[in-house]
Amino acid sequence: MKEVVKKAARQATRPLLLKTPSKWSSPTLAFRTVTSKSGMGVYASSDHLFKGAVFGRDSLEVAEDLMYVKPKLVETILLTLASLQGEEDNELNEEEPGKIVHEYRTTIVDGRALDPTSREIFDRLAARWGGSDTTLAYYGSVDSTPHYVRVLSKYCQIYGTDILLKRVKLRSGYEVSVLDTLENAMEWLQRHLKNSKSGLVEYLRRNPHGIENQVWKDSVEFYVHENGELVNHNAPIASIEVQGLAYDAFKLASILLPSRAKEWKKQAERLRDRTIKLLWNEERQYFALGTDFDSRGKLRVINTKAANAAALLDSTFFNDLFDDKKIQYVSAIVRTITGDDFLTDAGIRSRALSEAKLVKFWDYHGSYVSWPKETYDIAKGLYKQGFPRLSAELENRIVNVVRAMRAYPEFLYVDGRGRVLGVSQSSHGHGEILFVEGPNQPERIQAWTVSAVLAITSKAKWIKKPLRVTTLPWQRDLEKELLITTPHAEPLKSEKELTARYPAYPYKLKK
Repeated sequence: MKEVVKKAARQATRPLLLKTPSKWSSPTLAFRTVTSKSGMGVYASSDHLFKGAVFGRDSLEVAEDLMYVKPKLVETILLTLASLQGEEDNELNEEEPGKIVHEYRTTIVDGRALDPTSREIFDRLAARWGGSDTTLAYYGSVDSTPHYVRVLSKYCQIYGTDILLKRVKLRSGYEVSVLDTLENAMEWLQRHLKNSKSGLVEYLRRNPHGIENQVWKDSVEFYVHENGELVNHNAPIASIEVQGLAYDAFKLASILLPSRAKEWKKQAERLRDRTIKLLWNEERQYFALGTDFDSRGKLRVINTKAANAAALLDSTFFNDLFDDKKIQYVSAIVRTITGDDFLTDAGIRSRALSEAKLVKFWDYHGSYVSWPKETYDIAKGLYKQGFPRLSAELENRIVNVVRAMRAYPEFLYVDGRGRVLGVSQSSHGHGEILFVEGPNQPERIQAWTVSAVLAITSKAKWIKKPLRVTTLPWQRDLEKELLITTPHAEPLKSEKELTARYPAYPYKLKK
C-alpha cells in the first residue's frame, strides 16, 4: 500500500514487534490511536508513514468492517469523504469531478504540527502531487469511488436515508448534499466505464509522478504477467476486485435512485459478463488478476494467480447468475483460496505460492506476505457465500496472530511453509535469523487491521448478522470436504497457547 510513501521512508525501518506488554494490546485502545480527534474519521495508521493521513479506501474499509459496531464513526467517515470529493479536472493531483479522494494530508493534525518524519513525507508528496504549504489532496485511486457508493448504500439500507440529506462543504467552499455526492460519484463511474478500452473499470495515472498501480495493491511489482514481465503502465490496466466494487455500486445505487435503476442494473450486468468473459480461466478454474495492453495496444489478460479474485465473494457479483454458474465460480474460488497455494498460519497470501518466482524479492503484496485486511475481506465473503466454518478459520487466524504479536500490523511475512515470521523473541525460537530480501517494514498499528479484529470480536456485529446462515447441500458438502484438508485454527487466548502456535521465526530485511 502507498508505494510512493514506502519508498520515501525505507530508511526508517526497525524491528517489527517484540512480545512485550503494550498499551495497544486491546483493539479498542489501538483503535483510539487511529481515530481522528478533529472529526476526520480515521487515519490509515498511527505509525510512522501514514500517521494523520486520511486515505479513501482505508477509511471505507474500516467503515465497512465496523458498520454494525460503530455506526456514528461510519457516518463521520462518509461525511469526511463526501467533503473531499473531486470537483475539477487536475492532472497534477489526478482530481476529477465526482472522484473520491485517495489520500488527504494536512500539516496540522488534531491541533498538533506534524513530527519531522511525517512532515518530510508531506513535503515530498506535495512536491509531486501539487499540494499547498498546509494541505495535500491526491486522487490517484480507481477503487475509492465505487467503494464509497457501496458503503454509503449499505449504510442507508441499515440506518435509513437521512444521511443523504446532510450537507457538506467541499474543498472549494461550495456546499452540497450527500445525495449530490452519490450522484456525482455514479456519474464519474459511468463516464469512466464508457471511456474504457477493455470494457472493465480501468486505471491509468495522469501525473507521471503519480501512483502507477491505482488500486489497493499499489506496489509497482504486483501487477506482473506469468512470464515475469511487468504490466504496461503506459496504457490502461484493470484489476478484478475493482469490477466487483463497481458491480455493487451500480446495483446498490439503483435502489437509492430508482429513476436510474433500469440503466444501472443493465450496466452492472454488462460489466459482470465482460469480467467473466475476459478473466475466467476455464482450464485453471480460477479468475485471472486483470488486464493490460501491450505496446501495440493489444489487450492482454494478466493470468497471474492472486488472492484478488476472492474479494468477489464479499460482493453481490454472483448473486443474479443462474445457479449452475454461480456454483461453478463460487466453488472454484473457495477451493483455490483455502488450498495450499494461499492458506497460511496468518491468513491468505496476497499472491499464490506457485507464483513466488515472478518477483525476485519478497514484495509486500507477494507470495510471502499476508494482509489481515485481505484475509478478513475473504472471511466476510466466505460467510456471505454460505461457508461459515471456513470463514471462522480465517477469522481465528487473524485474531490469534494479532494477539500473539500484541499489535495490529499492516501485513505479515510468511515463509514457504506458511509460518509467520517475526512474531516474538520467546524462548521457543527456531533456528537463526532469516534474512529476507524485501524492502518494506509493515506499519505496526494499521487501522484496517484493528477494525477487522474489532469486527470479529465484537458482539455488536450480531445485531444484524444472523448467528446461523442458511446453506444449501452443495455449500455444506463443499465446506465439509474442504475442512478435512484445511489446517484447523482454534481461537487462542492464553500466552502458552499463543507461544506454542506462533513460535519465534525472527527475520531481518536485507534490502
